[in-house]
Amino acid sequence: MKIYGNSAAVEQVANMVRNGREPHSIIIHGEKGLGKKTLAKYIAAQLMCSEGSGIPCGKCRACRLLEKGGHPDLITARPNSNGNYIYSADDPDSVRQYISDAVVKPNEGNIKVYLIPDLDRSQVTTQIAVQNIFLKLIEEPPEHTAIIFTARSKEIFLPTIISRTLDLGVVNVRESESAEYLRENYPDRSQADIADAVSAGRGNIGRCEAYLNREEFYAAAQTARKIAAAAASGSEYEILRAFADADGKKALLREAVCLFSEIVRDSCVIRLCGRADAVLTGCDSEAAARLAERISAGAGTRLYDLLCEYVGRIDANCNLTLTVNSLAGQIAQII
Repeated sequence: MKIYGNSAAVEQVANMVRNGREPHSIIIHGEKGLGKKTLAKYIAAQLMCSEGSGIPCGKCRACRLLEKGGHPDLITARPNSNGNYIYSADDPDSVRQYISDAVVKPNEGNIKVYLIPDLDRSQVTTQIAVQNIFLKLIEEPPEHTAIIFTARSKEIFLPTIISRTLDLGVVNVRESESAEYLRENYPDRSQADIADAVSAGRGNIGRCEAYLNREEFYAAAQTARKIAAAAASGSEYEILRAFADADGKKALLREAVCLFSEIVRDSCVIRLCGRADAVLTGCDSEAAARLAERISAGAGTRLYDLLCEYVGRIDANCNLTLTVNSLAGQIAQII
């Protein structure tokens, strides 16, 4: 079983398993696409592998079942279409069922793992309710039970939960690891396609994969690149035209503005450090370099703050057309 990056988190859990101190409650947090759920399943394998070495052997019955996605003791909670978990006591799909099930011994081996993914997608009231439901189980977990939560930020978790769980943050992998992953999993794709995907997603394998598969990230990255090119030209009309593909599409507009803000951040880094020494994270390093030639670091900072403000406006459901028109005008003023 292979996992890319996050070696510190993997080794921390491995040491705990080897020393007989298996964690029973874990929070995995970090940006979308960095492999939170993949790490959660790897940790489940670390806990469930019959070898007990902290490194999944890939050969025992538990590892084989996990690899095929059919282990009966890895239980994944599933939210509804809106990302909310059901917690009503009267609903058979409620997460409350896991509390009563937790006292039942595993079907296979010595431990069973409950995975509660993407809790941050739920409404705040649901986030709190779910945590309160699991609190007693986290405080006094049966020896044969482990719970793993994933979310973009650990800030959504209650202090009482954080204080009782192992906190693991996921981080970007090296770009060479992103390329290695794509080559191994997409052997039919050209090196040019893989290089383009890595240039867009960089150390975020989820982004690289979404770009390669022409999913939502691809459309957002293409729009962000158009906005960056238009901004470098300084033409308000071209900036407005660059937003055309996202006008009226809230999710696409939000993602494109966020990605453009990363390009702007990179331009500031280039201005301050020089391109040779800059560590870039955005989806278009060439666009960042062109922006760095046009605007000062101070102007770049103002532009970055402006984009963050407009992400808030998009989240607040402001009229998207008016938002785009206003944002394009203010970008032009700063540029």
